Amino acid sequence: MLEYIIIFAVGILVGGINGMAGGASIISYPVLLATGMSPVSAAISNALGVTPANFFALIAVRHQMRAYFQEYRKLIIISIIGSTIGAVALLTVPAGVFEKMVPFLLLFASLSFLIKAKPDRSARHELVEKIGIAASGLYCGYFGPGQGVMVIAVLARDIRRDSKTLNTAKNLIVGWTSLISNIIYIFSGRADWPVVIALLLGASIGGTFGGRWAARMPQGLYRWLILSVGFTASAWLFKKYYLS
Repeated sequence: MLEYIIIFAVGILVGGINGMAGGASIISYPVLLATGMSPVSAAISNALGVTPANFFALIAVRHQMRAYFQEYRKLIIISIIGSTIGAVALLTVPAGVFEKMVPFLLLFASLSFLIKAKPDRSARHELVEKIGIAASGLYCGYFGPGQGVMVIAVLARDIRRDSKTLNTAKNLIVGWTSLISNIIYIFSGRADWPVVIALLLGASIGGTFGGRWAARMPQGLYRWLILSVGFTASAWLFKKYYLS
Protein backbone atom coordinates (compact mmCIF):
# COMPACT_ATOMS: atom_id res chain seq x y z
CA MET A 1 0.00 0.00 0.00
CA LEU A 2 2.84 2.39 0.88
CA GLU A 3 4.34 1.77 -2.57
CA TYR A 4 1.18 3.07 -4.29
CA ILE A 5 0.96 6.10 -2.00
CA ILE A 6 4.53 7.02 -2.95
CA ILE A 7 3.75 6.54 -6.66
CA PHE A 8 0.61 8.69 -6.26
CA ALA A 9 2.67 11.45 -4.60
CA VAL A 10 5.31 11.23 -7.33
CA GLY A 11 2.46 11.47 -9.86
CA ILE A 12 1.33 14.79 -8.38
CA LEU A 13 4.87 16.17 -8.65
CA VAL A 14 5.33 14.86 -12.19
CA GLY A 15 1.92 16.08 -13.34
CA GLY A 16 2.53 19.54 -11.94
CA ILE A 17 5.93 19.91 -13.58
CA ASN A 18 4.69 18.43 -16.87
CA GLY A 19 1.81 20.88 -16.90
CA MET A 20 4.20 23.79 -16.36
CA ALA A 21 7.07 22.80 -18.62
CA GLY A 22 7.36 19.09 -19.39
CA GLY A 23 9.89 16.30 -19.07
CA ALA A 24 9.10 15.33 -15.47
CA SER A 25 8.30 11.70 -16.32
CA ILE A 26 12.06 11.33 -16.14
CA ILE A 27 11.41 11.41 -12.36
CA SER A 28 8.65 8.80 -12.24
CA TYR A 29 10.37 6.27 -14.52
CA PRO A 30 13.27 5.51 -12.12
CA VAL A 31 10.76 5.31 -9.24
CA LEU A 32 8.85 2.58 -11.10
CA LEU A 33 12.10 0.75 -11.85
CA ALA A 34 12.99 0.89 -8.16
CA THR A 35 9.79 -1.05 -7.34
CA GLY A 36 11.18 -4.01 -9.29
CA MET A 37 9.33 -3.53 -12.58
CA SER A 38 11.05 -4.52 -15.83
CA PRO A 39 12.26 -1.59 -17.98
CA VAL A 40 9.63 -2.21 -20.67
CA SER A 41 6.74 -2.52 -18.18
CA ALA A 42 8.00 0.57 -16.34
CA ALA A 43 8.17 2.56 -19.60
CA ILE A 44 4.65 1.50 -20.59
CA SER A 45 3.12 2.04 -17.14
CA ASN A 46 4.87 5.41 -16.84
CA ALA A 47 3.53 6.55 -20.21
CA LEU A 48 -0.02 5.46 -19.39
CA GLY A 49 0.10 7.12 -15.99
CA VAL A 50 1.48 10.55 -16.84
CA THR A 51 -0.29 11.28 -20.16
CA PRO A 52 -3.43 12.83 -18.57
CA ALA A 53 -1.31 15.61 -17.05
CA ASN A 54 -0.90 17.20 -20.48
CA PHE A 55 -4.66 17.27 -21.12
CA PHE A 56 -5.56 18.47 -17.63
CA ALA A 57 -3.02 21.25 -18.05
CA LEU A 58 -5.04 22.46 -21.04
CA ILE A 59 -8.13 23.14 -18.91
CA ALA A 60 -6.81 26.62 -18.15
CA VAL A 61 -6.89 27.50 -21.89
CA ARG A 62 -9.77 25.25 -22.98
CA HIS A 63 -11.58 28.09 -24.78
CA GLN A 64 -8.65 28.45 -27.17
CA MET A 65 -8.23 24.76 -27.95
CA ARG A 66 -9.92 24.81 -31.36
CA ALA A 67 -7.62 27.54 -32.63
CA TYR A 68 -4.53 25.82 -31.22
CA PHE A 69 -5.52 22.47 -32.71
CA GLN A 70 -6.03 24.00 -36.15
CA GLU A 71 -2.65 25.73 -36.00
CA TYR A 72 -0.69 22.68 -34.87
CA ARG A 73 -2.73 19.94 -36.56
CA LYS A 74 0.03 18.98 -39.04
CA LEU A 75 2.66 18.74 -36.32
CA ILE A 76 0.32 16.64 -34.17
CA ILE A 77 -0.23 14.18 -37.03
CA ILE A 78 3.51 13.98 -37.77
CA SER A 79 4.26 13.35 -34.10
CA ILE A 80 1.55 10.67 -33.86
CA ILE A 81 3.03 8.79 -36.83
CA GLY A 82 6.46 8.86 -35.20
CA SER A 83 5.01 7.75 -31.87
CA THR A 84 3.17 4.82 -33.43
CA ILE A 85 6.39 3.57 -35.02
CA GLY A 86 8.21 3.99 -31.70
CA ALA A 87 5.53 2.12 -29.72
CA VAL A 88 5.59 -0.82 -32.14
CA ALA A 89 9.39 -0.88 -31.89
CA LEU A 90 9.21 -0.94 -28.08
CA LEU A 91 6.96 -4.00 -28.15
CA THR A 92 8.94 -5.89 -30.80
CA VAL A 93 12.57 -5.16 -29.86
CA PRO A 94 13.88 -7.86 -27.44
CA ALA A 95 13.62 -6.77 -23.78
CA GLY A 96 17.35 -7.33 -23.27
CA VAL A 97 18.17 -4.84 -26.02
CA PHE A 98 15.84 -2.23 -24.49
CA GLU A 99 17.42 -2.72 -21.05
CA LYS A 100 20.84 -1.94 -22.47
CA MET A 101 19.51 1.16 -24.21
CA VAL A 102 17.60 2.60 -21.24
CA PRO A 103 20.62 4.20 -19.47
CA PHE A 104 21.56 5.99 -22.71
CA LEU A 105 17.95 7.07 -23.40
CA LEU A 106 17.59 8.43 -19.88
CA LEU A 107 20.92 10.25 -20.13
CA PHE A 108 19.85 11.69 -23.51
CA ALA A 109 16.55 12.84 -22.00
CA SER A 110 18.43 14.52 -19.15
CA LEU A 111 20.88 16.23 -21.49
CA SER A 112 17.95 17.56 -23.54
CA PHE A 113 17.27 19.98 -20.68
CA LEU A 114 20.51 21.72 -21.55
CA ILE A 115 19.31 22.45 -25.07
CA LYS A 116 19.05 26.16 -25.78
CA ALA A 117 16.84 26.89 -28.75
CA LYS A 118 18.06 29.62 -31.07
CA PRO A 119 15.23 31.46 -32.83
CA ASP A 120 15.25 30.62 -36.51
CA ARG A 121 12.98 31.87 -39.28
CA SER A 122 15.02 30.72 -42.27
CA ALA A 123 13.45 29.24 -45.40
CA ARG A 124 14.07 25.70 -44.19
CA HIS A 125 12.59 26.38 -40.74
CA GLU A 126 9.30 24.57 -41.42
CA LEU A 127 11.02 21.42 -42.67
CA VAL A 128 13.42 21.37 -39.72
CA GLU A 129 10.49 21.82 -37.35
CA LYS A 130 8.60 18.87 -38.86
CA ILE A 131 11.67 16.64 -38.69
CA GLY A 132 12.25 17.62 -35.07
CA ILE A 133 8.65 16.93 -34.08
CA ALA A 134 8.70 13.57 -35.92
CA ALA A 135 11.86 12.60 -34.04
CA SER A 136 10.34 13.60 -30.70
CA GLY A 137 7.26 11.52 -31.53
CA LEU A 138 9.40 8.47 -32.34
CA TYR A 139 11.21 8.95 -29.04
CA CYS A 140 7.89 9.30 -27.20
CA GLY A 141 6.58 5.99 -28.51
CA TYR A 142 9.79 4.11 -27.76
CA PHE A 143 10.71 5.60 -24.37
CA GLY A 144 9.02 8.91 -23.55
CA PRO A 145 10.59 10.82 -20.62
CA GLY A 146 11.87 14.20 -21.79
CA GLN A 147 9.72 14.49 -24.91
CA GLY A 148 8.03 17.67 -23.71
CA VAL A 149 11.36 19.48 -23.44
CA MET A 150 12.33 18.31 -26.93
CA VAL A 151 9.05 19.62 -28.36
CA ILE A 152 9.53 23.01 -26.69
CA ALA A 153 13.11 23.18 -27.97
CA VAL A 154 11.84 22.61 -31.52
CA LEU A 155 8.88 25.02 -31.32
CA ALA A 156 10.91 27.76 -29.59
CA ARG A 157 12.90 28.30 -32.76
CA ASP A 158 9.93 30.32 -34.04
CA ILE A 159 10.42 33.74 -32.45
CA ARG A 160 6.70 34.54 -32.78
CA ARG A 161 5.80 32.06 -30.01
CA ASP A 162 5.78 33.34 -26.43
CA SER A 163 6.15 31.11 -23.35
CA LYS A 164 2.40 30.60 -22.91
CA THR A 165 1.98 29.60 -26.55
CA LEU A 166 4.94 27.21 -26.33
CA ASN A 167 3.63 25.51 -23.20
CA THR A 168 0.09 25.13 -24.57
CA ALA A 169 1.32 23.81 -27.93
CA LYS A 170 3.64 21.38 -26.14
CA ASN A 171 0.83 20.01 -23.97
CA LEU A 172 -1.40 19.62 -27.02
CA ILE A 173 1.22 17.85 -29.17
CA VAL A 174 2.57 15.62 -26.40
CA GLY A 175 -0.94 14.82 -25.14
CA TRP A 176 -2.26 13.62 -28.51
CA THR A 177 1.01 11.87 -29.35
CA SER A 178 1.03 9.95 -26.08
CA LEU A 179 -2.68 9.15 -26.32
CA ILE A 180 -2.24 7.24 -29.58
CA SER A 181 0.85 5.30 -28.45
CA ASN A 182 -0.93 4.52 -25.19
CA ILE A 183 -3.73 2.78 -27.08
CA ILE A 184 -1.08 0.41 -28.43
CA TYR A 185 0.36 -0.04 -24.92
CA ILE A 186 -3.04 -0.88 -23.44
CA PHE A 187 -3.34 -3.96 -25.64
CA SER A 188 0.27 -5.04 -25.03
CA GLY A 189 -0.53 -6.76 -21.74
CA ARG A 190 2.64 -5.30 -20.16
CA ALA A 191 1.12 -2.50 -18.06
CA ASP A 192 0.97 -2.77 -14.27
CA TRP A 193 -2.53 -1.35 -13.83
CA PRO A 194 -2.51 -0.61 -10.06
CA VAL A 195 0.70 1.39 -10.65
CA VAL A 196 -0.83 3.11 -13.70
CA ILE A 197 -3.93 4.13 -11.74
CA ALA A 198 -1.93 5.51 -8.79
CA LEU A 199 0.34 7.47 -11.12
CA LEU A 200 -2.57 8.62 -13.29
CA LEU A 201 -4.59 9.98 -10.36
CA GLY A 202 -1.59 11.88 -9.04
CA ALA A 203 -0.56 13.21 -12.45
CA SER A 204 -4.10 14.37 -13.20
CA ILE A 205 -4.21 16.43 -10.01
CA GLY A 206 -0.75 17.81 -10.55
CA GLY A 207 -1.38 18.56 -14.21
CA THR A 208 -4.53 20.55 -13.44
CA PHE A 209 -2.62 22.91 -11.14
CA GLY A 210 0.53 22.86 -13.27
CA GLY A 211 -1.34 24.27 -16.26
CA ARG A 212 -2.47 27.21 -14.13
CA TRP A 213 0.94 27.80 -12.60
CA ALA A 214 2.89 27.39 -15.83
CA ALA A 215 4.74 30.68 -15.50
CA ARG A 216 5.31 30.63 -11.73
CA MET A 217 7.87 27.86 -11.15
CA PRO A 218 11.45 29.16 -11.00
CA GLN A 219 13.26 27.79 -14.06
CA GLY A 220 16.42 27.26 -12.02
CA LEU A 221 14.64 25.01 -9.52
CA TYR A 222 12.90 23.11 -12.29
CA ARG A 223 16.13 22.43 -14.19
CA TRP A 224 18.02 21.46 -11.04
CA LEU A 225 15.34 18.95 -10.03
CA ILE A 226 15.11 17.27 -13.42
CA LEU A 227 18.84 17.18 -14.08
CA SER A 228 19.63 15.83 -10.61
CA VAL A 229 17.12 13.00 -10.88
CA GLY A 230 17.97 12.25 -14.50
CA PHE A 231 21.73 12.04 -14.06
CA THR A 232 21.45 10.07 -10.81
CA ALA A 233 19.06 7.56 -12.37
CA SER A 234 21.26 7.24 -15.47
CA ALA A 235 24.31 6.52 -13.31
CA TRP A 236 22.35 3.92 -11.34
CA LEU A 237 21.18 2.18 -14.52
CA PHE A 238 24.66 2.20 -16.08
CA LYS A 239 25.93 0.52 -12.91
CA LYS A 240 23.03 -1.95 -12.91
CA TYR A 241 23.24 -3.05 -16.54
CA TYR A 242 26.92 -2.57 -17.37
CA LEU A 243 28.98 -2.79 -14.17
CA SER A 244 27.19 -5.39 -12.07
